[in-house]
Amino acid sequence: MKINEKRVISYLIVVVPLALVLTASFFITTFYIEKVNAYFIKVKEISIAEHIESKKAKSEIWVDQLNLLFDYKNNRLVDGIKAELKHSVDMAYDSARYIYEKYYSKKSTRDIKQRIIDSQMAFNTSKNPVFMVSFNGDNILPRSLKLAQKNILAYEDANHRAIILEEIQKVRKHQEGFLESDFYEQYQSYITYVKNLNMYDYYIGSSTNVEMQRDSLKSELLKMLKSIPMDRADFMGLYDAKEPILISKKMSSFLGDDSFALISANLSKEPKWYKDTLDNFYYYSKYYEPLDWYLVYGFDTSKMSKKELQKQNELEKMLDDELDFILSASAAIVIFVVVLSLLLSRKINRIFLEYQDEVQERADELERLNESLEQRVADGLKDQRQKDKMLIQQSKMAEMGDMLSMIAHQWRQPLNQMSYLIMNIDSAYEYKELTKEYLDEKLAEANDILEFMSVTIDDFRNYFRPDKSKEFVLVSDVVNTSVNLMQKSLELSGVEIELDAQGRDLTHIYKNEFIQVMLNLIKNAKDILVEKDVKNPKIIIKTRCQKEKLIVEVCDNGGGVDESIKEKIFEPYFSTKDKHNGTGLGLYMSKMIIEEHLGGSLSLSNHEDGACFRIEI
Repeated sequence: MKINEKRVISYLIVVVPLALVLTASFFITTFYIEKVNAYFIKVKEISIAEHIESKKAKSEIWVDQLNLLFDYKNNRLVDGIKAELKHSVDMAYDSARYIYEKYYSKKSTRDIKQRIIDSQMAFNTSKNPVFMVSFNGDNILPRSLKLAQKNILAYEDANHRAIILEEIQKVRKHQEGFLESDFYEQYQSYITYVKNLNMYDYYIGSSTNVEMQRDSLKSELLKMLKSIPMDRADFMGLYDAKEPILISKKMSSFLGDDSFALISANLSKEPKWYKDTLDNFYYYSKYYEPLDWYLVYGFDTSKMSKKELQKQNELEKMLDDELDFILSASAAIVIFVVVLSLLLSRKINRIFLEYQDEVQERADELERLNESLEQRVADGLKDQRQKDKMLIQQSKMAEMGDMLSMIAHQWRQPLNQMSYLIMNIDSAYEYKELTKEYLDEKLAEANDILEFMSVTIDDFRNYFRPDKSKEFVLVSDVVNTSVNLMQKSLELSGVEIELDAQGRDLTHIYKNEFIQVMLNLIKNAKDILVEKDVKNPKIIIKTRCQKEKLIVEVCDNGGGVDESIKEKIFEPYFSTKDKHNGTGLGLYMSKMIIEEHLGGSLSLSNHEDGACFRIEI
């Protein structure tokens, strides 16, 4: 390691922890401050929302109480009117009854009626005039100049009610009672009290204009509303039929004249809160139907009571104190961690320097070992390859006895044929029948036999010659060569062999090694068939191309391999034969050749009739 690199590492050991500590402290402090700030903002928003909800609740209670007051005053007004009317009518009734009873037997009916009418005139006032009507609708004592005709039975009020008939029905059915109607003109309500005189089919009554009384009540209520104290953020307005009749000073200063028309346009007969129509203001309206009034009560959301302001100030002070504490605590923690980090960094730096020399020493040692490692690996691979080749060759030599037996079988028939040819030539010579044509014919046959024997020797010689390199061959031709080497042995064992080649099977392989595999598989199948004495023994060899793969299958009808030994069948020195007939290397060497030398695979499976070895390259 270079000197500059050592200095950089020593520097980094000190600086990096400090940088990490400071960075972590910065982000943690910032994160915590943001969280605390967000918390206090949320608390503040909740406090403001609670303040608004509290103000809304108070405003609703205030408006409801004023409406209750309006209702109370209005009911008192109606009750007072009814009591006053009843009192006037009762006095007139008592007077009429007194005259009737006093003069009933002393004066004529006409005179008594006139005296009664004259007495009723004394009770007529502009506010509550007393009238008298017969059950036939005759206007005995008119209630006003507007209704002075002689018979008023067919009279209808402003709403087209037959009000006189209603009065007569009320008197006849109940003797007395109150009626309310727009007697002369619409929206001018009158309360009328009628009572049966029980003489001459007359009834008397009195009526008064309720609206005039309500105007007086409105003036009284307006005067009272103007004197009501309110919070500094509250305002109040009163609309009569959506026309402003009372605007508090605060409402005028808060909203301005332009807002009154907007409020008037939004007024509803249903109790309702309004927020979006005016910025920073909430207002509540409620309609009081008897007076046709809309009471508006609202507040400025930006203004708070002293209690709420104090609460907000306390929250802000808590936030400032919390932030001061966080910054102080963070600074103390950073200082402590920085000092601790410096001490630890210096300690780590010393340890690093101590171990650095040891690491360098071991690195030098590893470098020396590495210099010879590649050569040792190459030598090992070369030795292993040589051992594999020797093992293959030794396997071939181990099978030489079988091969010599095959050669003997291959030559026995040609030698017999050669002996027969010599005997034929000798017999022809002895019987003077040997001609040149006959001799040439027999010599040609002898040459064919010798050629066959020579080819057989070449096939066996090539088989035992180690492969130097791969070559392109037709696998079906290689299979035929392998079968030819085993042909006589198969015929003597009575084993039928069937070849099935499909497609063009040109492949780049070690030819002799592949022949060795095929011979092992064919011989293994033949031995099983002979050992089990299978009826009609048969070996089927199929070669075919499937996509980019070459597949060769060697199958027999020997009943298959026991499932308990299938996993061991390719292990070295494992054999189902006795030690004189098997070495246990044939299938092991075949699998090694296919998988390691030819880059393919060799597998075993059982089918319906027997075992099937499958080669894929």
